Amino acid sequence: MLQELNERTRNGVRLAVAKNLLTKLGRDPLDELTVRVAHAAGLLPYFSKGQRKDFFARQLDKLTGIGHRWTNHEEHSPALRLFEEFGGLDPVPDDIKPGIVKWMVLCYVGEPGGYGAGINRKVFYSNRAAPIIKQLFLDNRGGIQNIVEDLQRDSAVRRACGDEHVNRRFQDLLDIVSS
Repeated sequence: MLQELNERTRNGVRLAVAKNLLTKLGRDPLDELTVRVAHAAGLLPYFSKGQRKDFFARQLDKLTGIGHRWTNHEEHSPALRLFEEFGGLDPVPDDIKPGIVKWMVLCYVGEPGGYGAGINRKVFYSNRAAPIIKQLFLDNRGGIQNIVEDLQRDSAVRRACGDEHVNRRFQDLLDIVSS
């Protein structure tokens, strides 16, 4: 319902509601519910950069804590679905965005397969995270294209892409953001 109202709300009204919400929050850090509601109502751009930076830095810490390895696939989907509710990657401040995008790239590309029960699987990656990451990249390609292209020179990404099949998955991400 908030998203429907958002489309019909004037910027002056949004600004007044955002000021009211910020007054109620005071110095308390943003939480997930507040950011989800603020995005749905179109108020997130009115929050200070510092508040958004602190919030998304905590989200990056959560992702880092979960880890990008495919074995943690159970935790990937809930953490990444929140980004859809936060407005994707667009509201993430520029100084935090590269870390989040790098985590998503490493999660998406996976690691070389071909052993154990997955002997016929060329790459082990999180089946739950991959479609969410792909959609986030599609929806935000203009804002992350340079970041993804720069990751070609990142040592962790280069190490992960040492396998041709894993590298193909990285090339798929490059294709997504450059089209």
